[in-house]
Amino acid sequence: MPALFQPFCCYNLAAMKFILCLLVLFISLGAFAQVNPEGVMVRQATVYADASSSTQAVGRIRAGARVSIFGRKGGWQEIYSEPEAITGWVRVYQVREGNYATQVNPQEQEDSRGFLAGLASFSRKASGFFTQDNSATSSATATIGVRGLSEEEIKSAKADFHELEKMKTFASNHKRMSKFSSKGSLQANKVPHISGSRK
Repeated sequence: MPALFQPFCCYNLAAMKFILCLLVLFISLGAFAQVNPEGVMVRQATVYADASSSTQAVGRIRAGARVSIFGRKGGWQEIYSEPEAITGWVRVYQVREGNYATQVNPQEQEDSRGFLAGLASFSRKASGFFTQDNSATSSATATIGVRGLSEEEIKSAKADFHELEKMKTFASNHKRMSKFSSKGSLQANKVPHISGSRK
């Protein structure tokens, strides 16, 4: 290589190394700058070690507490609460994602009736829970939906026998129905079968 081009080549090589280092630095800073979305607890909740109520409870978070949301697994969300220093999983309907000022009653008790009952209760009460940062009350009704299971979630699904036993306690039987009807002075009536074609 001619002596004239040697300093020029060395300069280009040094410049390329410098630019490469800058790119790596910017990419690293961008990764650290990513902030987990925030949310607000709409009711007092038990925090579990994993996305199942049969796992160990690691603590409780009060209604109205702000949390960081890490991820989602089915009907569960992984959250972190800084004041309580708790990381774990809560039901999706117990967290409202977004930066809201809350009007949640801190005395509100935890819903222990299970996922579907809690979801229905939250849907009824969600309207009026939140105000925007400008203190103007939002009149929009908050809606919630639990997405369907993905293929990966179906493959990795495990039976939750604890929840199954819980569901069995809601079932009724003939003895309980008879007792209930006798308390209300109800009598059984035989209804004849409806025959003939519908009009």
